[in-house]
Amino acid sequence: MPSTIDSEQVRTWLDDELVSSVERVPDEAAAFNLAIEVSNLIVHVVRRQPDGPLVVGQQIEYGEEIRSRIQSMEDGDRNELVARIRETLTAAPVVYGFHDEHGNNVRFADVHRILVEQRIYPESATQQALMDALIEVWKTMRYLDDLVTLVDGIEAE
Repeated sequence: MPSTIDSEQVRTWLDDELVSSVERVPDEAAAFNLAIEVSNLIVHVVRRQPDGPLVVGQQIEYGEEIRSRIQSMEDGDRNELVARIRETLTAAPVVYGFHDEHGNNVRFADVHRILVEQRIYPESATQQALMDALIEVWKTMRYLDDLVTLVDGIEAE
């Protein structure tokens, strides 16, 4: 394991067969921020502090139409929807949050976006840990990207 994990080390560890592109994102609050495209979804790898963890994550923002549908659902249906989403989110080794448009934590009925991330601490940073985290966040985001289908299914029951 390298003593310092920088953006070039992260790039070296990425599996070219899974990653379509990598772009550096300007971020004054981070040592580096890389936007990594995996099967048409972007996942970020960010290091906020030089010796801090790698944060592998992304947030998905929902449009007005789906947010209105969630807000207008019967309480029982909305509770079933959030239970299904939480089941998936808690099954993956990620941390998540339901946020409003300002990034504040909110109850699910008021969700504007969902944040998903996994942290890799320096002592366990390896190529395998990075790719595992990238794939877990990607899978979770892919599931959340299809929220309309979940809502349709619950409303049809």
